[in-house]
Amino acid sequence: MSTSPDNIDASTSLADVAAERQQAVESGRDDLEVRKAFGTFAEKNPDYYADTFLNIQQSKLPFLHFNFAAMLGSFLWAALRGNWLLFWISFATDMMAAANLGLVYRYSVAKAQAILDEKAYLIERFDNWTTAHLIAAILFFIVGRLVVGWLANRLYYRQYSAWRINSAVNSGVKSSRWIIAGLIVALVAPLTLYRSTQDAPDARACIKVARAIQDAKPVTFKQRFDCVTISEVPTLVWLKRPPAVSWERAEDGTRQKVIKESTAKRPVNLNTWLSEVTDQSIDEAKVHYGHIFDGITKWLRSLLNAIEAVFVGTPWPVTAGMFLLIAYYFAGPRVAIFTAATLFYLGIFGFWQTAMSTVSIVIASTIICVLLGLPLGVWVGKSRFGSMIVTPVLDVMQTIPSFVYLLPAVAFFSIGKPPGILATVIFSMPPMVRLTALGIKQVPESTKEAALAFGASPRQLLTRVELPLATPSIMAGLNQVVMMSLSMAVIAAIIGAGGLGFIVVDALGQSEVGRGMLAGIAIALIAMVIDRIVQRANTQQ
Repeated sequence: MSTSPDNIDASTSLADVAAERQQAVESGRDDLEVRKAFGTFAEKNPDYYADTFLNIQQSKLPFLHFNFAAMLGSFLWAALRGNWLLFWISFATDMMAAANLGLVYRYSVAKAQAILDEKAYLIERFDNWTTAHLIAAILFFIVGRLVVGWLANRLYYRQYSAWRINSAVNSGVKSSRWIIAGLIVALVAPLTLYRSTQDAPDARACIKVARAIQDAKPVTFKQRFDCVTISEVPTLVWLKRPPAVSWERAEDGTRQKVIKESTAKRPVNLNTWLSEVTDQSIDEAKVHYGHIFDGITKWLRSLLNAIEAVFVGTPWPVTAGMFLLIAYYFAGPRVAIFTAATLFYLGIFGFWQTAMSTVSIVIASTIICVLLGLPLGVWVGKSRFGSMIVTPVLDVMQTIPSFVYLLPAVAFFSIGKPPGILATVIFSMPPMVRLTALGIKQVPESTKEAALAFGASPRQLLTRVELPLATPSIMAGLNQVVMMSLSMAVIAAIIGAGGLGFIVVDALGQSEVGRGMLAGIAIALIAMVIDRIVQRANTQQ
């Protein structure tokens, strides 16, 4: 039996129509199920949120789509829907607007008092502040509401997605959540608004209040309340002042510890007590272990003198030629030309001697960082115990402000170039340790297993396999050490390290902007030259 082409086309078209109808039916069922899930989650206004969530799923939601209910209700709407992230965002923006309004009131009162006192400069100042805070309040309110309206449905859809996975996630509309929101508002809003409308007492005034309370003198409730709530955190721990400790030199040259009890009757806070105890401990350490600190200082000075003999004591044509040869050999002609331009800059502006002094300090610091950081990084990379011990120390070293490094250096080693080198080493060592450990950890296990299979000892595995493969990471750490040592040059100059950093510090004190900028450019050029040489050398290797 033969079939005509017309019959084939007709049967095919009927099948396509049937398939399209079946697909439409299934699509409709899926759409109904999705909308039902949206409605179950939202409870109120299910159609609105179903349309919005479908648009988000299909990436069809307009960029300028706002939830006007959230814009009007702000944190109350967010609390009602159980979206606490949006609650804190909206509550924070509203509180910033309210705090600025409180400042408007505060400075308006101050302006009125200045008018009575006939102080024109204060009137103008308070008038400017009042206007600025009024504008800020309006901007915080309007922009905050727009942001809340824009985020509302997007964050609410994220909440819906989490609810689909975990039914314990907040859903629906529950007025009981307003109780939690009310408690938060009651705890935060009144105190914040009160702080914005009042002048907070300073620490000295609160100390007087505390002493008046100790002496049973009359103190108003407002003074107590202000010192506890809107001033600094109240002092909770009062301690007896530690005895004064001095070290007097005896006839035989030894030092004897002399303790004198404090005659002050009033207690001191924890800050003062711990500061005095720390100072006394440092003095005692210098008395008992001063020979160790003197030995370290002598060794650092000898190392620096040896390096300065090469860079400072050598005639400048020889030193310049050495730099150019090193740049050309390790980094090529382009870096050599840039090095020549840098050397010309140092010479033409009279920075040659100070620049060589800075380079000497950087090289001395780098040598110490490599001698200490390389084995420490190997230990961290190969030992989990070492990583647990050293990593927190490195975190502290990298987060403490650089000026803080000067304190122990000066406390134990006085001032000069040796303590400057130590402060630079402490500041610059973490990258060397971290990147060395990273390079050791990144050596493939298969490579190490192959080396061990061929009879390599642990020492041979380290020196002939792991360290060579970790060389790029180690060189990156070396580069970072040099860069951070140069960045520390200005700060170390504060304690007498000298070099280009001293010119910058002196220019800052004398308000000589041009001189300081020229010295700063010299430091930047030296850093760029060293960075290019190390990078190119690492790439060629």
